[in-house]
Amino acid sequence: MSAYVFNSRDPFPLLSDDQITYSGAQLHSEKVDAWYGMETQKVEARIAALPSTAEHQFWQHLPARSFQTPYTEFRQILHLLDPKPKTSLIDLGAAYGRMAFVIGRHYPGVRFIGYEAVKERVVESQRILDRWAFPNVKMVHADLSTPEFTLPFAENYFVFDFGSKEDVSKTLEDLKKLSKQGAFSVVARGRLSRHLIDQEHPWLSQVVPPRHFEQFSIYKSA
Repeated sequence: MSAYVFNSRDPFPLLSDDQITYSGAQLHSEKVDAWYGMETQKVEARIAALPSTAEHQFWQHLPARSFQTPYTEFRQILHLLDPKPKTSLIDLGAAYGRMAFVIGRHYPGVRFIGYEAVKERVVESQRILDRWAFPNVKMVHADLSTPEFTLPFAENYFVFDFGSKEDVSKTLEDLKKLSKQGAFSVVARGRLSRHLIDQEHPWLSQVVPPRHFEQFSIYKSA
C-alpha cells in the first residue's frame, strides 16, 4: 500500500512494511502534523532566514520531511522496544518531537525527553504538546555536541543523523560512558549513526547481536 488514510481516532497506526511505503508514511505524517496544527513549514522558513552562525549541521536547508522520522515508523520502533512503565526514552536530535506524541498517546507510563538544538523547533513542538497536556513527555532545547551537555541515563535512546560526524561521534562516546551505569537499547536511524556504531563501537554492536531493519537498527549494550 503506497499510502494510508489518516484517521484521527488512530493517528499512529501500527503497520507492517507491506501496508505502507516510506513515501506513503511521509505523506501520512504530514497529515498528522496538519491535524495537530504543527506549522512546520512556517517555522522552517523562519529558521532558513536566520543568520547562519552555527558551526554544526542542523539540516535547515532540507525539507522537514527529509530529517523527520514518520509517525508510523516511530510506532513500529516502540512496538519492537516495548518500553515498560517508569522507564525512560531519550530522543537525541528530536526535531519537532514526533516520538513524543506517539509515546504520550500509547505509552503514558514511559518518560520521554526530546533534545533538539534548534530552539524554534522545540518551541513549536512544545506549543502543540502543551495543548494535549501529556504529563510524561517534554522537549528540551540543547546542543548535544557541546562539552557542557550532560546526557542523562535512560533505558532507551533514539539517535538519528542529527548533525556532523563529529557531533554524532561525541554523542556515541557519551553513551559509551553511560553504559557503565547499566544496559540500555539504542535505536540508530540513518547511515552515519549505524556506520559509526558498527565500525567504531563494538561495545554496542558486537556483544549483543543487533536487529537490523530497512530504516533503522536496534542495538543493546551489555
